[in-house]
Amino acid sequence: MQSQAERILAQGLKSGYAGKGERLKVHRGPFTLTAEELTFPQMNASYNDHWVAKRVGGGQEIARIGSDMATRVFAGGIVHPDTLAPLGITESDVLGYLKRTLSELAEATRLRENVTRSDGDWQYAYEVLKTYPEVPLTIGLETITYKGAPVFVHAFLNAPVV
Repeated sequence: MQSQAERILAQGLKSGYAGKGERLKVHRGPFTLTAEELTFPQMNASYNDHWVAKRVGGGQEIARIGSDMATRVFAGGIVHPDTLAPLGITESDVLGYLKRTLSELAEATRLRENVTRSDGDWQYAYEVLKTYPEVPLTIGLETITYKGAPVFVHAFLNAPVV
């Protein structure tokens, strides 16, 4: 069962990165990151997604609703363009498929359940690799393949803030 904060992670992902949220530039020490910072006043909730990436990179999402908080850390990205070219696709194609898929599956994926989806030549999968209920921590892996070839990989660490 999803916690309230995990629901905000899903809503933030759908409204922010996968949606049409406003991208900001934020600074962490000497580093400039891209950010989506959303509030949901009707739910007393906030969502922050800060990342640094070109083709590959990583970041952290934080969600709060009332006193319930959760975080999701991620890293990975798109394979090298030399791998995409023989497939006849670009980085933009991969990101477009990722955003469409996340927009439709945000409430179901990147948390504590396995998810798969096939759209012709494209396949999306999120696999829970390991859970540590005593911590609690969930480790997951998200992949996109095109015509059977891996084109995108993201690893995730999910945990409540307790």
